[in-house]
Amino acid sequence: MPELAQLLPFFRRQRPLPLSGFPVHRWNERYPDGTPRSPIGYTPAPAMPRALARLEMLKRLLLVPMGILLGLVLLEGGLQVAARVVQSRTGGELRSFWLTGDLRVLCLGDSNTYGIIVPRDKPWPQQLETVWNRTVESFRIEVLNLGFPGSNSSRLVRDLPRLLETFRPDVTIIMIGVNDFWTLPFPIEAADRPRRGFVARHSKIYKLYYLMRRGSEGDELEIALDPAGKLEGGEHRVRFGGEEFAMGWSKAPQGLQGDADDLRQNLRTLVAQAEAGGTQPYLMSYPARHSFYTVTNPVIWEVTEETGTPLINLTEVFEPICPEEACPDYLLPDNHHPNALGYQLIAESITARLSQDLQ
Repeated sequence: MPELAQLLPFFRRQRPLPLSGFPVHRWNERYPDGTPRSPIGYTPAPAMPRALARLEMLKRLLLVPMGILLGLVLLEGGLQVAARVVQSRTGGELRSFWLTGDLRVLCLGDSNTYGIIVPRDKPWPQQLETVWNRTVESFRIEVLNLGFPGSNSSRLVRDLPRLLETFRPDVTIIMIGVNDFWTLPFPIEAADRPRRGFVARHSKIYKLYYLMRRGSEGDELEIALDPAGKLEGGEHRVRFGGEEFAMGWSKAPQGLQGDADDLRQNLRTLVAQAEAGGTQPYLMSYPARHSFYTVTNPVIWEVTEETGTPLINLTEVFEPICPEEACPDYLLPDNHHPNALGYQLIAESITARLSQDLQ
């Protein structure tokens, strides 16, 4: 056997064996142009030009809004199809209580709605909420009373679009008109116009957002009467969710001021404003059947028939139980305004009507 010393020159002449079959790479080796050699034995692709890299990045960024837009289009289409199905099966749109928990009812009018000389839980809007939520099991309602003594139809025409945008009601009940004949009208030219555009009127995504926003609100309705206690011409305010509305009235100095034609046109405008604002309007006639009510009630009936607006006819409700002008069981001594029991009768009548229409 050769000696180890004799074999050493042989091993010195051999090249190192490659690791796992790959050529040995020296980490400091470079190509002639100065580019480092790859440690795994292949040439890397040349770097992308800066302009092309920016274009590629822009394309990727555009994918985000395009994906969001496509998602919104698909969601809108799905909601539109669902709405069509619900409408074909129920004859109406899907009610908001499935999302917000409550169906909101806005009550507008004068002292007959506000409720004079009765405890604040006894006017018909407050009793409507109590009666409905006690007797109807399908869903609850939230009732907002924005009636105010002396209000006339022209003031309501002025304020209704902004009221609807502020309160976003599902149903709006209007009993107005008897004060038009002895109070000063508000200038209709100054009335707000509906501000809801095409998307707000037709988009189901917008309505979904609209309802979710309403369901998350915790605002309280505040009615601030004039600090001086002056009813006529006083500085009365209604506040809700950061919005404020001026209330009140002024007596016409020359006596009779309005007429049936003005009232008729104002009621038509109120119906159109309510429909444009996305709420279901109801017109309600007065329980009393004398004085200016003999002119006001027929105009209300006429407009409901002309416009197809649902009517809650309190005249028919009270006539059998109050055949005479004086009705102490259900009316105050002035024989105009309901007392607490009369308001309860109104609340029960409205509950019966709405439960038929909304379920």
